[in-house]
Amino acid sequence: MHENMEAILHSQKQWMWIIDAITDYIFVLDGERTLVKVNNAFATAVGRHPRDVVGHAIAEVFELGASDDETLKTVLDSGTPRTYEKMVGDNIYQISIFPLQEENRTHTIHVMKDITEVRRLKDQLYHSDKLTSIGLLVSGVAHELNNPLTGAIAYTELLLMKATDESIKVDLGKILDSAERCRKIVDNLLTFSRQRMPSRSLESINDIIDRAIDLRIYWLNSHNIRIERDYDPSATVFVDAPQMQQVILNLLLNAEQALIASGRSDGMIRFVTRSNKVSRSFRIQVIDNGPGVPPKVSAKIFDPFFTTKPVGIGTGLGLSISHGIVSEHGGSIGFENAVGGGAVFTIELPIGTDKLTGASGHGEGKQAR
Repeated sequence: MHENMEAILHSQKQWMWIIDAITDYIFVLDGERTLVKVNNAFATAVGRHPRDVVGHAIAEVFELGASDDETLKTVLDSGTPRTYEKMVGDNIYQISIFPLQEENRTHTIHVMKDITEVRRLKDQLYHSDKLTSIGLLVSGVAHELNNPLTGAIAYTELLLMKATDESIKVDLGKILDSAERCRKIVDNLLTFSRQRMPSRSLESINDIIDRAIDLRIYWLNSHNIRIERDYDPSATVFVDAPQMQQVILNLLLNAEQALIASGRSDGMIRFVTRSNKVSRSFRIQVIDNGPGVPPKVSAKIFDPFFTTKPVGIGTGLGLSISHGIVSEHGGSIGFENAVGGGAVFTIELPIGTDKLTGASGHGEGKQAR
């Protein structure tokens, strides 16, 4: 008999060890809504020792709202479990309530699981899928716009050849310039949204940066954000152009959104390109005069789905994807906060093999402006 009692007590202790090892919050209420048992996770969350909360009414330890009371009543009346979600502070919890009959007394077991991160990842995945759909739509729209734009450009050029009045020629020239700019944007969108296998070739990094800027120039101008260019004229590197444009665009968007959030009226984003013949590497820097990267998030900014922006503004994938693309190119990407404020993102890329480097021409870069 004594051995049986010891076995039972040991079994009970084992169960408590198991329950205490669970990080979800677990507590048991009797019919009077008094705490009968709690695990360590719940006690720690309310800042008490388990023995200091057992025997107290749940309302004295943890506030139950109207939805909690209603769900608890439903469980007691129906005798079936219920699960619902609740905001507690800044976190979202999934709460499950299970009825328990014990010696003609009804208890309820409550399990609270923190699903904040799961919900955030779910929202980000939905948003990422939406962006993929938008990319397909953009590709279709761009193709549809190309045909009328080609016609507008061709007929404008014909009119320019026939026109004799100089003032009319000037006006037609403006129409042609605008149409050419539209075609350039459409071509850029097609290049960016096209689904294709990666293919590397000798490309001008300066031109890739300019194409990325062209995609955002309207929004940059709308928020009075100035773009500065400090280009190395010999900026030809062996890369996949659309992928590298995606990296530059992600860094540009990050800088743009940081500047807008800071409320600065003199926002500036500076692009610097430099080649190093000694190390046979090429450096790209994206510098802004925004608030910089907070120390508490600096270790996570390249993690997938990590973002400090609300849902709908950022997916948390931009920097992670950029890191992957740069790594696949045999390069590296990092950041630092500038001494005077702002963030500096730096990309280091290998220039290429001797044969490819020797075959490369000197790209024509634009001087800082």
